[in-house]
Amino acid sequence: MTLSEAHILVVDDEVALREIFAKWLRKSGCQDVRTASNGEEALQQVERAEVDVLITDVRMPVMDGVTLIRELARRGHFIPCIIFVSGFGDVDQREMYDLGVEAFLAKPFHMEELAGAIEHAIAERQTLWLKPMAIAPRQEVEMRIELAGSHSKVNSSECPQAEQTAECFRLGRGGFSARSPDALGLGKIAFRCEFDSDHPALSGQGYVRWRSRTDHTVGIEFAFLHSPGREWVIGQIEEEKPRSFIPAL
Repeated sequence: MTLSEAHILVVDDEVALREIFAKWLRKSGCQDVRTASNGEEALQQVERAEVDVLITDVRMPVMDGVTLIRELARRGHFIPCIIFVSGFGDVDQREMYDLGVEAFLAKPFHMEELAGAIEHAIAERQTLWLKPMAIAPRQEVEMRIELAGSHSKVNSSECPQAEQTAECFRLGRGGFSARSPDALGLGKIAFRCEFDSDHPALSGQGYVRWRSRTDHTVGIEFAFLHSPGREWVIGQIEEEKPRSFIPAL
């Protein structure tokens, strides 16, 4: 999908910002840009017409962005790309990534940042994760993962073992979550996941987007993947079509 083909909905309670974002997007080549002033209006529009990209503010009257995302999930509406804008210090990013949000942009930002985030989100998966980072991550982790059955989506209730040699693992459309044997920091990371059975190893580079000290789990967004793990990931995404960008264990 290209920007010119995407159906985009911008949700913000500030009229001026809605107009600015819509102008930016049309200037970037978007043909169908609609707006809503709050989450409730956005839900009504989603019910009426197709939406490929949802760009929403976090704090709004009537219904805020967080409630909007939760309500979309409750109603079973799948939006291929969701981008949060505004300050988000008090947002549970682990929950939002799990519900499908895949990018957070803090105001103020430039038109190129918004267009770039959308282009990355709507790109075909075969075109992503091909190039290593220009500056290699200093942080590294290796994981040994035991999968339950033949699928990569493993709930924590199905994975009672919490030994250092076995972590639970779930794959989303933009990254994965797992139990980590190491205490990891937010930011760039090089990773390697060795699986049991006949799954290829999953190795590459990415970003630690959330971490939990209570259950030793992390959420990692893909930036670069080695073959054949990359092909396996793309195949799993195409087969499962997960809502989550980075699932929560």
